[in-house]
Amino acid sequence: MDKKRRDFLKKAGAFSAAGFLPSEILAFTDGSINDAASKITNFVIKNAQVLSMDDDIGDFKRASVVVENGIIKSVSEDFTNNSDFEIIDGEGAILLPGLIDNHWHLWTSLLRSMAGDTKAEGYFPMTERYSKLYSPRDMKLAAKYAAAEAINGGITCLNDFNHNARSPEYVMASFDALAEAGMRGHVAYGPYRDLSSDTPTDFDGIKKVLQATKGVEKYKGISLGLGARSVNSQFLKEDWSRARELDLPITIHASSNEEQKGQISKLANIGLLGEDVNIIHANAITDEEIVAVEESGASITMTPYSEMRIGFGFPQVNRLMHSGINLGVGVDTTALSGNADLLSVLKLLLNIGNAEANDEFATDPREVLKMATINAAKLLGIEKETGSVTPGKSADLILLRKNDLNFSASTQPYHLVVEAAQPANVEFVSVGGRILKKDGALLNIDAGNLVKRAKATLQRMEEQVNN
Repeated sequence: MDKKRRDFLKKAGAFSAAGFLPSEILAFTDGSINDAASKITNFVIKNAQVLSMDDDIGDFKRASVVVENGIIKSVSEDFTNNSDFEIIDGEGAILLPGLIDNHWHLWTSLLRSMAGDTKAEGYFPMTERYSKLYSPRDMKLAAKYAAAEAINGGITCLNDFNHNARSPEYVMASFDALAEAGMRGHVAYGPYRDLSSDTPTDFDGIKKVLQATKGVEKYKGISLGLGARSVNSQFLKEDWSRARELDLPITIHASSNEEQKGQISKLANIGLLGEDVNIIHANAITDEEIVAVEESGASITMTPYSEMRIGFGFPQVNRLMHSGINLGVGVDTTALSGNADLLSVLKLLLNIGNAEANDEFATDPREVLKMATINAAKLLGIEKETGSVTPGKSADLILLRKNDLNFSASTQPYHLVVEAAQPANVEFVSVGGRILKKDGALLNIDAGNLVKRAKATLQRMEEQVNN
């Protein structure tokens, strides 16, 4: 029996134990992975400017970072090459921890910029129509398509709120896509658009995903959480109690716009807020709710492009950044944001903060960058593993080359990264010592094939919608 067949049977056995059928597993097979690119590599990034995002280590105008067995071994101004490690020239480049996106609906990536100009074609009705046409295979394609764009733009970890979770297979699609792409991640098992408000949350499915992923090597960098239903759901308290019994972090959209004002207060008043809760949007948050969130230890994630595009209003940049709340940032959905350029999201937050304050100096670019690095890692509970260029942490790293017309000739590195950088400037990406992008090119993902498949899948769905 060949190795491929043995691996398939081994995987099939694991899924059968969790209630999956071998025929369902076939939907998740993907031959686009380059095994050589997925291996952990020992390397040294030499002579780069390092923005460590670690207050104790600080920054370096010129330093070398040694990576061994997937872990950052040292960050030093003095480096003598006495090993056979691969040397990566960081001269004239900025080295950062990989970016972390803390809110993204990956399945909607096939619906890029599909929200139209009428109520019938708006984001919510449009995504509901298309969501019913997805198979688990389509879900995996959408997640893989999004993951490729993420890696290309320097995102090494993302938080997928799966709100088309029609069965465990629809959620396992995200796990498989992220694992095969080589990313770190978190997947929130949510509801789906046309789920009846009277239908209980699928905790049997949640338990199946937990059983299928816990302790499995390929999923070790990907965790599961609860994507909560509306604050008004009759199952709210029961769901959160059951999620906490399973030790699942909870993500909820709340107080997104003026019509939803008071939702965070409701969560606080019934005693649901806690350190395991991440609130998405919160554009209509009140001063009293800010205090309640601070006291509870809950976090908030802002997604300015989608919030502004859909008309939710402006993210509360100054009020929240001057609070004690830990903040994250996200793309949310490319159906509204158009692309997954998290660097441009950071720039937008910086500019909104200054515009709100009528002050050029109101918003610190380093504090904004922390929202997508160390603070984002804290939000996910993985700050001991990633989020900064710190010896002992995973080698989740990105290198921005300062040789491009749009990204050069500056002595203000934090401003340069937040205000000028684009995905095209991301030359190198590694996750856990696995090099995923090098010399500006993705290594283990066939982007052209993904684009071709995404177009074909959308065309098929379009024909189904119109017939």
